[in-house]
Amino acid sequence: MSHLVLIDSSAWIEYLRLGRGAASDAVDSLLQEDRAALCGMVEAEIIQGIHMINGLDTPELRTVADLFVALPYLEIERQDYIAAGECLGELRRKGITIPSADCLIGVLCLRHDLSLLTLDAHFDHLSDVKRFP
Repeated sequence: MSHLVLIDSSAWIEYLRLGRGAASDAVDSLLQEDRAALCGMVEAEIIQGIHMINGLDTPELRTVADLFVALPYLEIERQDYIAAGECLGELRRKGITIPSADCLIGVLCLRHDLSLLTLDAHFDHLSDVKRFP
């Protein structure tokens, strides 16, 4: 099996809203190659956005739910929360603050040795996280 890539919510948003652009094209390719992976934090961010824009139980939400259920799913474990807390503390000592969710996603990529497809600059502070492409 080819190397999986965790797709961050920023890339999913470009794919779902615009359907064009470099990130959207990359998401499309990863889906076609069965290389796209999902975690709960990203799923929650996307569902929150759909609810905020469109309301509950919409065709958009059902479409995304059907898509997401077919993807390999990475469970966040206690060790990931601990590693994210340590990472956030190290960054804070350097005067850098990033969202806890982004740090948790980065830690998950590291534990599973995955690349991350994202448009979010917060991940630039997580230099150990491999970026896709």
